[in-house]
Amino acid sequence: MKRVFFVDDEPLIAQGLNSITDWGQFGIEVAGSANDGELALEQLIKLGSVDLLITDIMMPNMNGLELIRRVKGIHPRTKFIVLSGYEEFHYVKTGITLGIENYILKPINIEELESTIKHICGDWEREQVNRFRQEEEWAVLRSNVLQRWVNSEIEIQEFKQRAQLLGIPLNYKYYKTVVIRVISEDKPISQLYRMNGLASECELAAQELLGSNYGVICFPNTNEDIVILYTFMEEEHLSHISRSIQAMAEQIYSLVGLPVWSSEGDVSHGLAGIQASFKLAQSKFQQCLISGGQSVEYDREGGVEIELSPAPVCDQETFSRILIEGDIEAVQRFIDSLLSGTLHSERFLRQSFVNVAIELMMMAKELEKHPDYSEMLGPLLRINTMIGVRQHVLSVVLRSIERRQERKQEYSPHVSFVMEQIRGHHKEELSLKTLSQRLELHPNYLGQLFQQEVGSSFSDYLNQYRIEKATQLLLHTEQKTAEIAALVGYIDTSYFFRQFKKYAGVSPTELRNMYSR
Repeated sequence: MKRVFFVDDEPLIAQGLNSITDWGQFGIEVAGSANDGELALEQLIKLGSVDLLITDIMMPNMNGLELIRRVKGIHPRTKFIVLSGYEEFHYVKTGITLGIENYILKPINIEELESTIKHICGDWEREQVNRFRQEEEWAVLRSNVLQRWVNSEIEIQEFKQRAQLLGIPLNYKYYKTVVIRVISEDKPISQLYRMNGLASECELAAQELLGSNYGVICFPNTNEDIVILYTFMEEEHLSHISRSIQAMAEQIYSLVGLPVWSSEGDVSHGLAGIQASFKLAQSKFQQCLISGGQSVEYDREGGVEIELSPAPVCDQETFSRILIEGDIEAVQRFIDSLLSGTLHSERFLRQSFVNVAIELMMMAKELEKHPDYSEMLGPLLRINTMIGVRQHVLSVVLRSIERRQERKQEYSPHVSFVMEQIRGHHKEELSLKTLSQRLELHPNYLGQLFQQEVGSSFSDYLNQYRIEKATQLLLHTEQKTAEIAALVGYIDTSYFFRQFKKYAGVSPTELRNMYSR
């Protein structure tokens, strides 16, 4: 796991950072904290390298910027987030030259902090422990600011201030956002091509193609799309930009050797419309599935033309029967017949096919004793082609059949009792301590017995069961998420959201957006 260290001269903040978010969900563990720069440096030398340092700027003995300088001299791969109640931008400029990932004002905005951590986690995956040069660190910070801006995670005034520091052009009359997606169903794009490097190449190529009358900014989004922001002064420049978009998509295809899908947003008059332009471009990916047969798919401004196929209808009784029978060939034929679409279509209305895909997989999951919804739901967010949907559904369903055909596990009376309590009382507060008292066993022994027989810890199994019940309610009722959280045993709604994302692979909102009637 990655390690994080906190430094702040206000003890409550230094200690509170430990519990301000669930660090484990980001694959990060807390290494420690200190209340001034000198003590922090001493502890960091003893601890060895940490991956992330979150520090205040103004502290006694040694300020945060000096601490960053000293730590970078010892451990150059450490990443930094700066906290401060001071808005003097010369501190920010100095921090940028030192390679900070973000600058967050007190009181700390939890959403901004978590958004920054997500971006840093993405950077860790993409860089694969390669050292960034200083100019690359600047590009990463610029990319993070742009990602947060187009996703409406920072206000316009804050964006303008940071844009000035980072050289992001603000003085153009028109802006246009384009999103380019590389279609890869089997592995993350970061394993195929370093997205920051790809974005830089596209930016240079587009700027050279268009000339000095235009501004071009390219950066990778959090889901590994390439976002291109075009800036220009005259409306007649738009025709040149359209040619550039297609050229960029074709260049990316030649570089990665995978199908590429580009989507345009509307032209924005000023900065205020950039976010809407980006959302429109991204929405086309969410509305459609493509056949996947073309090397470059190009959706121009004005919407996507979709040749609608009849919405597939699942014969649940027939599918349930062939699932139980375990007839693999019949299962394959059934799935293909539902998810084949119209052969001559290039695009398909995403929602109707995703609904059926979820129905098929949910029915298959009912065969399993301990269903893992993350393997089922998470990948659907990234799948863009009809071929990909068929392959994903088939793999999930076949795995469920294989697991059902394995020898049934017989549980000991004690473990059977615990599982009965979970099934019958998952809405209530349950713990190994209270259950072990009723069985007159030591809680550690009961926990080890449960782990050995079931293959997961008590807490993991309880959470998985609750998320399974929550998934059914989210798909088949109109109840609010907070109500569903309480119905399955979560008093804290924010904790429920974190656990759902952890075990299902998507958030409750993302699940409902994927599956709707």
